[in-house]
Amino acid sequence: MSITEPPPAQQGFVGRPMKRKEDPRFITGRAVYTDDISLPGLLYAAVVRSPEAHARIVSIDTSAAKGREGVHAVLVAADLELESGLPMAWVPPGVEVNTPEHWPLAKEVVKHVGDAVAVVVGDDRYAVVDAAEDVLVEYDPLPVVVDIEKALEAGSPLVHEEFGTNQVHEWSLGGGDLDAGFAEADVIVERRVENHRMSGAPIEPRAVIADFKAGSLTLWSATQVPHFVKLFLALMLGQHEEKIRVIAPDVGGGFGAKLQIYAEEPLMALCSKATGRPVKWVETRSEHMQVSHHGRDQIATVRLGLKRDGTITAIHSKIIADMGAYLMLLTPSVPSLGAFVMSGCYNIPAVQTDITGVFTNKVSTDAIRGAGRPEATHMIEVTMDQAADELGMDRLELRRKNFFPKE
Repeated sequence: MSITEPPPAQQGFVGRPMKRKEDPRFITGRAVYTDDISLPGLLYAAVVRSPEAHARIVSIDTSAAKGREGVHAVLVAADLELESGLPMAWVPPGVEVNTPEHWPLAKEVVKHVGDAVAVVVGDDRYAVVDAAEDVLVEYDPLPVVVDIEKALEAGSPLVHEEFGTNQVHEWSLGGGDLDAGFAEADVIVERRVENHRMSGAPIEPRAVIADFKAGSLTLWSATQVPHFVKLFLALMLGQHEEKIRVIAPDVGGGFGAKLQIYAEEPLMALCSKATGRPVKWVETRSEHMQVSHHGRDQIATVRLGLKRDGTITAIHSKIIADMGAYLMLLTPSVPSLGAFVMSGCYNIPAVQTDITGVFTNKVSTDAIRGAGRPEATHMIEVTMDQAADELGMDRLELRRKNFFPKE
């Protein structure tokens, strides 16, 4: 076929350009996001958050906030009628995970800065922010641990005293003969690799509207997982699923940060139930950075065995992963996803990854932009660079030598 001849007729969709259905409304400004939705009698909510990373709640005085004009309700933990707390739904296979209770509003102790302690509902979104500042919370500060390595040391402050340790779980995945692989190596390269915390930071912040009427709930949420939200709301609220409808309008980015069941979803449902009116909450950018789950936060020690000619014989990674103060939907399993791609695109006969999850007084980590796999890719690739330098090889040549063969 010459370049002047038309291409043959194609069957199916592979290789064909496809018009995306959602593009016209986005590029013409006709998309409808959660905050664009308004309902008759709509109220607004603001969340009162802890400035302390770890503290006992001595008292909460809501009288001044309740006395403000236009305030319809102020709820604290004791006001919430829930069958269960926020869910952790995905556990690495074959391990026991220390799983603490995680309620939408802290009951007795706050575990990280931004932990929610109360919610204020009123007529105006700006007035409820002012009213939230009138909620007076007395805290008794407790020792704080934010360093994941120190959190594992004897005598470290405990995030959850009931477990007697800050270790969440241990999990390993491997294949091949690791000892033989390192025994065969002429050079063993060892590197410490840190993947720091990050935030999803979508352009649209999280937003929730709840309308509880006649025993049925309609909830609009800027979420990536509306079916999960429906399921877990039913469990938390003690409602039948058919009594709950969850709508995800147009979503202005998520990157994993909206792949979650957050406190504000059951909170808005309960606020609507308490007031008899629909209630809207929209997070601020500061709230997003503070309390929407983070990603990464891992420290790894990577050992890479190689022959003098650059052939890789083994890789062993020991990862300490910061879970934060609570376990959210996927938290303990995110690092394990990296274990499945730890060898990268290289033909390595022996691979072992050992993971230790750790509690700290920080907001939870969970799936953000790749969920565990970018961390693993970073680990092996920077170690490959170091190995090439130590062997005196070109970095690209070392990689070519160890690629999986085409066959």
